[in-house]
Amino acid sequence: MERDLSAIVDMVNEAFPSLEIITDLEEWLTGNFKPPCAFIQTQAVTEKGNTLTSYKVISDAGIVLHFQKEKAVYLPISTEPLRNILRREKYSYKGLTDGLFIDIDSDALDINTEKKDRAEITFRFEYRLAIPKPDVSKINDFEIEVDE
Repeated sequence: MERDLSAIVDMVNEAFPSLEIITDLEEWLTGNFKPPCAFIQTQAVTEKGNTLTSYKVISDAGIVLHFQKEKAVYLPISTEPLRNILRREKYSYKGLTDGLFIDIDSDALDINTEKKDRAEITFRFEYRLAIPKPDVSKINDFEIEVDE
């Protein structure tokens, strides 16, 4: 699983610990899941150098909370636990699995609860990654010639 997706999955797990999480787009598109569940997807938007040792990635995230249907009535899932986490962490989150720290753009956060069978949450976030250092062999032994 990608590191950015892993961080979002950790955040959703913290907000909704009892929900099954789907990250496979094919599985979600075919409808092979049983609500209540959450579908999560991330998409990188840009990647650019930030410093000499790191680069910044900007991504979009989408979370779909599918409601369970009981007696022909959908039982909505409150988005408040996720909102509380975002407010508490000042729209930043550190993933528990990979330790990736993401900054969420609070202006881009959109929570759509107009559909009766699901809630859709979208936002843009950014994170920084270190540029991998190439393995360079080090010289540990020196031979010194002395003229006598």
